[in-house]
Amino acid sequence: MNPRRPGGELAARPLDFFWICDRSGSMSVDGKIQSLNAAIRESLPHMREVAEQNPFARIRVRSLSFSHGAIWHPAPTPVAIEDFRWTDLDADPMAGGAATADVVFLVDTSGSMSDEIDAVKSSCVDFADRIAAEGANVRLGLVGFDIGGHRATARGYTVHGLSRYTIGVWPLSDPRQFKSNVGALSLGLFGGGGCYLANADTVDIFPYVVQTFDGPAEHKRILVIVSDEMGGSQGLAEIVALLERGQITAHVLGVAGGSGAHEEIARRTGGSFWSIGEVHGVHSFAGILDDVAGTIAEELKRELASGAVSLGTDMGAALRLAAAELRVPPMPARALPPVLSLVSDGQPTDDFEPALAELLSLPWGKKAVRVAIGIGSDADLGVLGRFIANPEIQPLHARNSEELTRYIRWVSTAVVAAASAPPSQSRGSGAPGNVPIPSPPVPGAEVGDVW
Repeated sequence: MNPRRPGGELAARPLDFFWICDRSGSMSVDGKIQSLNAAIRESLPHMREVAEQNPFARIRVRSLSFSHGAIWHPAPTPVAIEDFRWTDLDADPMAGGAATADVVFLVDTSGSMSDEIDAVKSSCVDFADRIAAEGANVRLGLVGFDIGGHRATARGYTVHGLSRYTIGVWPLSDPRQFKSNVGALSLGLFGGGGCYLANADTVDIFPYVVQTFDGPAEHKRILVIVSDEMGGSQGLAEIVALLERGQITAHVLGVAGGSGAHEEIARRTGGSFWSIGEVHGVHSFAGILDDVAGTIAEELKRELASGAVSLGTDMGAALRLAAAELRVPPMPARALPPVLSLVSDGQPTDDFEPALAELLSLPWGKKAVRVAIGIGSDADLGVLGRFIANPEIQPLHARNSEELTRYIRWVSTAVVAAASAPPSQSRGSGAPGNVPIPSPPVPGAEVGDVW
C-alpha cells in the first residue's frame, strides 16, 4: 500500500537529479559527445521505471553543461522524470572543426639529448593532453632536426636533407594523432651529430618550419623549440625574419647565456624562454611544458559575456550553477538527498577547488549523492574523486561507448533507486555515505580502450 499522509495525500519527497556534463572541445573527438547523448537518452526509460516503482520519491531531473562557461539545458527548473526529455549537447569543435591555433614543436634529436629525449617525448604527450583538456581548438605539428642523415624508414613524416642538417616534418594534426607522432621520435633519428641554433647553416631549417603552418592567416601560429645545444648568432637575424614574416611566435626551451641566440629568438618573436641547460628528467620537462601549455592557453583564452576569462573546461562554473540550486530555497527543506552526476573527459581549467568547497559547504551539497564518470584516458580521475569526496565511492572510468552506456544506466537506475529508498531518509546525518550505494558494474572485458 502506498504511504499516505493523513487526509490521503501521497507522502512522497522530491529527489532532484542533476546531469553535469562536459562539452569542451575534447568531447568532439572520437564520438564521445554523441555516445554521451545516446547513453543518457537510452537511460531515461529505465529511470522512469525506477520512479514508478517507488512511491516515496518524486524524481525531478535537470541538466547543465560546461565548456567556455556553464549553462542549463534548457533551464534550471526541475522537470518530473515522466516529462523530462533529453536535449542533445554539442561539443565545442576541435579535431575536424575549425582550429584557432597551430602549434609546431621543433625538437633536437642529437646525441646530446640522450638524457632528455624520452622526457621530452613524455612531456609532449602531457602537453597534448593539457591542450585537449582545455578544449582549445589547436592542431599540433612536429619537426625533428639533427646533423648526419636519416636513420630509419620514414612513416608518417617527410624527410628533407638540407645543406648540413636533416629534418623530418610531421604535419599538423589533432592532439591524439600528435601523441602518436611524438612516439616516433628517437635519439639520432636524423643523424646524431648536433643541433646548433642559430648558426648560419640552421637558417634553411626554418622555411620548412614556416611551411608546416598551413592554416589560414587568422590562426595563431606558435612554435615551440626544444634544444640543449646552442651555436652562434650568425643566422639569428634571418631566422627571426622568417618567423616574423610567417607571423609565428616562438617559445624556446633552450640554453641560456653564450651567444644568447635561444633567448633572442623567443624575445624577438614575442615568445617566452625557459632554460633547460641544467634540467634533466621527465618531471622537469613536464613542468616546463606545462608552463608552455599554460602560456599558450593564456593566448587562446576567451572572455565570456560576464567578463570572466575561460580556457575551455569550466567545471568550477558548473559546480557553482549546481550549488545555487541546492540552496533553500529553491531546494525544499524536506526532500531526499539530491543526486549529482558529473561526466567529463578532461580536467578543469577554471577555479574548480573554490567552487567545490562552496558546493560542499551547503547542507544539501553535503547530503547529495555525488557520482562521477571519467571518459577516456585523459579524464582526471583525481579531480572526479575530490568531487565525490567519499572514499567508499570511486569515479567510474569509461574507456569506450559500451562502458559509458553501462555506467550511465547504473547511475540512472541503481543510484537513483538507492537515493530514493526509504532507508536513505532515516540516515540523515549528512555525512559521506549517508546513502548506501550499490556496487557499480565491472568494466567490460570484451571491448578494449577506444578513448
